Amino acid sequence: MRCRPFRPLPLLSNPHVQTVLGNLLSWPRDHYPSRLGTVALPDGDALAIHDTVPPPWQVGQPVAVLVHGLGGSHRSGYMRRIANRLALAGLRVVRVDLRGAGAGLTLAKRFYNAACSADVRAVLAQLHAATPASALVLFGFSLGGNIVLKLAGEDGARPHPALKAVVAVAPPIDLVRCSALLERLPWYDRFYVRQLIGQVQQHGKHVPGVEPIVFPAGTTLRQFDEIYTAPRWGFSGALDYYRRASALPWLPSIRVPTLILTARDDPLIAVAPFLETSLPTSVSLEIVRHGGHLGFLGGDGRGGIRWAETRIVAWALEQLERGPA
Repeated sequence: MRCRPFRPLPLLSNPHVQTVLGNLLSWPRDHYPSRLGTVALPDGDALAIHDTVPPPWQVGQPVAVLVHGLGGSHRSGYMRRIANRLALAGLRVVRVDLRGAGAGLTLAKRFYNAACSADVRAVLAQLHAATPASALVLFGFSLGGNIVLKLAGEDGARPHPALKAVVAVAPPIDLVRCSALLERLPWYDRFYVRQLIGQVQQHGKHVPGVEPIVFPAGTTLRQFDEIYTAPRWGFSGALDYYRRASALPWLPSIRVPTLILTARDDPLIAVAPFLETSLPTSVSLEIVRHGGHLGFLGGDGRGGIRWAETRIVAWALEQLERGPA
């Protein structure tokens, strides 16, 4: 069932109001308990995963994998809300903590970045080995959206055999242009940098052999990536990292059914790159007029106000109903 067109709640059409309230109005609890697990990576690091198995689920039935955004983790409000919706629909749900995030704080020497599609691919491989008949659906939010799109494009005409669908919400597919947007919005810049610096400082305290870094006062996200992300991942600098990590060049290669949902007024996501690239028929692009960044506070036609979350869950369930992966 398709959701009604998005209309912001009264007085909430401003993108910054949508963005901030969308983040603040978030007190979800997990509907079902989750089990903490790990996924080993080839370089010796590991990811933490939070595996929610609703009572009706059986081996061979669908599994959803959720990837958080910048500064987030499995505890992020959108991760919990989507996990609850999918679990109530009968899906097993795996929330990924990227390297160094959430419960993965002590499991990795390196901290996650926008290019780590191989890490998510390792999660899919482990799940597929455990339940090979299960269809997999991959969700990514903000930075996680870039990661899942990059994965789908890299795999091109030979996607993971069980991957049935990919969903990306507000993905920064052109990190160069998104970085330029953020530089003009110092409040958001400071918000993300505070979260990231806090995460990497905690990470450094708990992982032996990780050299601590003192960040200068007033560090911007671009400077953070110049000082920390780029050198630790072998990029020549922040610009090189942004260019090589962006999903944009990979979009034309995607063959698995994919939904990209973003807002034209998102203060953090450049819209032009979506319109300038040639998308394959496998990719559905939905750009709504309002919504901010991961906001989309508006009636969903079913009594709720999280329009985008209703939309993407409905779309994913439709893909699963079309038959086995």
